[in-house]
Amino acid sequence: MERERPLPEYAALTAAFGTVLGGFLLLARRRLPDRIGLVDVLGTGLASYKVGRLVAKDEVTSWVRAPVTEDPDATRPKARGVERALGELVTCPYCVGVWIASGLSYGLVLFPRQTRLVNAIFGAQAVADFLNAGFVRLREEG
Repeated sequence: MERERPLPEYAALTAAFGTVLGGFLLLARRRLPDRIGLVDVLGTGLASYKVGRLVAKDEVTSWVRAPVTEDPDATRPKARGVERALGELVTCPYCVGVWIASGLSYGLVLFPRQTRLVNAIFGAQAVADFLNAGFVRLREEG
């Protein structure tokens, strides 16, 4: 039997995300750029990919997932309620990546220099991950 989905909790998370986004857009409206450059979009994308993987999958960040997961490896969300919804959020790199990309985007508006440095650090590590995966694959085939 499949566990019942925590729809009210999903709705609350969605509302929280939308409220923060709406509040940011309202409060920062005078600082919002007319456009976001491709370099910033790519940098934020690579950084949010990497940070999302770190939060959702890395052993060192299992402490973030542990309160809302039920296994020692902090990979399986708890069974019910808010803990399940939060567990599903922080164990899914795609799901938490949206929240991370939003935070990095807010940072680009409020603290562009600092955020570009953060994006460069995590973006460079994401590129290194892809290169390493390609190298491992070539060695396995050869």
